[in-house]
Amino acid sequence: GETGIATVTTDARQLIGAAFTQWTEPWSRLGLWLTLWDDRSNLIEEPEEAPAFLRSLMAHSDLCQQLIQQIASHVLQGEPIVCELDGACGVIVVGTPLILRDRRVGVLLACGLSNDFFDDERLARFCSRHAIDRLVFERLASEVSAHPTSNLYTFGEIIQNNIETFSDGILSHRDILDLSSQLGEAYEELNLLYRASSSMTVSSSPEEPFRKLAEDLLEATVVESFATVLELPSSSVPHPIVVMAGPLDVAEEDVFRLYRQLQERERNAGVALVINEAGTDPEFAWASSWLDRVVYFELSSIEHRFGAIMAINHRDREDFGSEEVQLINAVAERSSAFLENFRLYEDLEELFMGMLTSLVSSIDAKDPYTCGHSQRVAWLSRHIAELAGQSPAQCHRVYLSGLLHDVGKIGVSEAVLCKAGKLTEEEYKLIQRHPEIGAHILENVKQVEDLIPGVMYHHERYDGRGYPHQLKGKDIPLLGRILGLADSFDAMTTNRTYRNARPMEIAMSEVRRCAGTQFDPDLAEVLLKANVEELKEELAAVSNAQASFSLVGHAGVVKGGTA
Repeated sequence: GETGIATVTTDARQLIGAAFTQWTEPWSRLGLWLTLWDDRSNLIEEPEEAPAFLRSLMAHSDLCQQLIQQIASHVLQGEPIVCELDGACGVIVVGTPLILRDRRVGVLLACGLSNDFFDDERLARFCSRHAIDRLVFERLASEVSAHPTSNLYTFGEIIQNNIETFSDGILSHRDILDLSSQLGEAYEELNLLYRASSSMTVSSSPEEPFRKLAEDLLEATVVESFATVLELPSSSVPHPIVVMAGPLDVAEEDVFRLYRQLQERERNAGVALVINEAGTDPEFAWASSWLDRVVYFELSSIEHRFGAIMAINHRDREDFGSEEVQLINAVAERSSAFLENFRLYEDLEELFMGMLTSLVSSIDAKDPYTCGHSQRVAWLSRHIAELAGQSPAQCHRVYLSGLLHDVGKIGVSEAVLCKAGKLTEEEYKLIQRHPEIGAHILENVKQVEDLIPGVMYHHERYDGRGYPHQLKGKDIPLLGRILGLADSFDAMTTNRTYRNARPMEIAMSEVRRCAGTQFDPDLAEVLLKANVEELKEELAAVSNAQASFSLVGHAGVVKGGTA
């Protein structure tokens, strides 16, 4: 039977990638033939330069193909093996499973010849059993480097160890890339919705866009006044908003009453409601002093009602005609699309923040002594930024950077993060890599590039004795200085394996003592001016909120001195 290579990308090929070619060349020089098999025991990759003996054997011996495939299937079901291909024939096969997230996705097989293969009796029996020409295959076998059986078994152990080490490394790297990609995709979705809002802009509150819209409509139409009522299914806008433009001077309660009254009426101009006799309609007698004519345009999507735009009174005391209704209705449709986008934007932003909070919570929760740490550092960092006079937008970015400051720990082995007792020097160096790993996670996400300095430099010290780059003084970006102060303050005021939490007053004394050495003295002074009792209450509220939110809990896990 003739062998072939599958063209469909498989999990096994994705896991090994270009490393397969890098491995095959040196092992081929030693006489070993490496092949890659998928999770159904199908051959999917073999080296271009392989010993002619083994390639020819696979091409001309159906029995060899069956035996090799059986070994691949056996490895998929069990543990790594080193065995003879066909009894005591002298053809040694090393089988190593490829494991991706606890699932066996393929097998790497390595075949080689032992010195025993060239025994006349064994060689004759092997060629007869496989129905191959002895003279041809004896010549081809003589071109292959043969080894003592014990050496081939040692080679097998080396290959298996290499595969296990490589798999752990590639999975950690892929976790980082996947997380970076997911963050990028989430932000791209948010920005797409933002740009799709046409002439209106998604903002923290839709009030100002609708005020500007009403002013523009006053200039473009014969409407005397506009009143917009917004009832949004939004946590950021919990109460109805009334926006008015024009000479209309009435209480918001009256506008809202008119809105409710019109809301119940049947539409008479397509999706709009036109009432040109409102001034003489007994139902509106309560508003006769200011209401003459009105057109009601509902703001809604298929599933949600957002409110309405009401055109109140004609500038020339004439009836509203179809032109005004069509124009304002078109604007109302665009406005409805904007409000739906606003709702979706907020939903996605809440989803993103929820996923982000879940992510950092899961990292913190690997160690019960750091559970809620990222949320507290984020809050305290924002508080310091506010006290330092940063703008609300800047303070929000500081908060996000605080949430993400330890995200690099996803690239550090949990065995190191959760180790009981003191870390070795090598393990501590691994821990010290987490700022750079975190920066690497975020570096391809354009929308969070400005957060990277906080992630990268929150362990630098003002005196230059920090890590990873030993920056000093104002060379440390402001984000890094703020987060470094907040991170250390939280570490001092929460329980750790090596000590109990210090009282906040003691922590404040430490901040004062370390100002100018560990901490930026200006930022330290800002924090020292904070009200300690209020700080206690706020941080306690953040911790309580995190405790109720947390999805992951580890019991009885202790770790020695991680940063």
